[in-house]
Amino acid sequence: MLTFENINFSGRHALAARGIGEYDLADTMECGQCFRYERLPGADGLCEYMTVVRGKIYDVGQRERGELLFFMEDTPENRAAVTDYFALDVDFEAIRQNVIEHTDSAWLRRAADEARGIAILRQEPWEALFSFIISQNNNIPRIRKIIRMLSSAYGERAALPGGYCPIGKDCDVTAQRATPCTEKDPTKCGAEQGDGACRACGICYTFPTAEQIVASPELMEPAHPGFRYAYLLDAATKVASGECNLRGIAAAGSYETTLTELKKIKGVGDKVASCVALFGMGNYDAFPIDVWMKRAIDEYFGGHLDPHTLGPYAGVAQQYIFHYIRNLEKEKA
Repeated sequence: MLTFENINFSGRHALAARGIGEYDLADTMECGQCFRYERLPGADGLCEYMTVVRGKIYDVGQRERGELLFFMEDTPENRAAVTDYFALDVDFEAIRQNVIEHTDSAWLRRAADEARGIAILRQEPWEALFSFIISQNNNIPRIRKIIRMLSSAYGERAALPGGYCPIGKDCDVTAQRATPCTEKDPTKCGAEQGDGACRACGICYTFPTAEQIVASPELMEPAHPGFRYAYLLDAATKVASGECNLRGIAAAGSYETTLTELKKIKGVGDKVASCVALFGMGNYDAFPIDVWMKRAIDEYFGGHLDPHTLGPYAGVAQQYIFHYIRNLEKEKA
């Protein structure tokens, strides 16, 4: 059962969320489902990340599985927001057991055990759509860079209360600032003098809206989206006009409906639509197939795997497979 408690961690106030199974923050943030996160140099063994969600920055850490520490004010609104985005109200252990019951593959069962702490975040549908269009024929570092640049070009700075930026002096562009930060505390963000550096970083900026993209598509060009430019603009145009009603698609709760509707957007095929279905629409039966999945299916499932046989949580099984094969590849390297 999910509970919250206010605690002190190394002199910092934190809202501790417990009763969330074996939730693993690192595995969840870095399993390829989201792109707006930064690993922070957590102290005292803390695994810590900063992420921007629906226009707000969250500083979240983990010292052990099954507990998350949110460095934020304890309000009903904040509790509801983190519960929703981090899916703290979902029993992923029950889902894992359901996946295991739907397979006779010993390999997949091992994968499910290795990735038992992975959760599926509830991302905003538009951000998921835009991000996974960018992901086409791309690698994660470059996807994240493009998204940072686009957020910087269109968005507003969303520093934490008091102007605090968790990245601060550890920001990867700090040493390249054209105008040195004049703040006495280099971890303070918000001074006019530091705006150029913050824009160059882009980490703390709100995600561009469909309407902003349509109004000024040329601002996408410095991020070098390449052939994806036309796809991104078509997606923004259809979403902004209401031709593609993302809320309505999500409300339908149907993987097939999501695929059908999203594939009306230029450049959106099964893979991108499936990613949006799983990570942005809550269609847990969605099963994106990329190069990692093709390799896993060829090597460990005899070249054939019908996602329908995995039951209603095939998409979660997909994350188990992705996590496991990626780690196996790292061990081989």
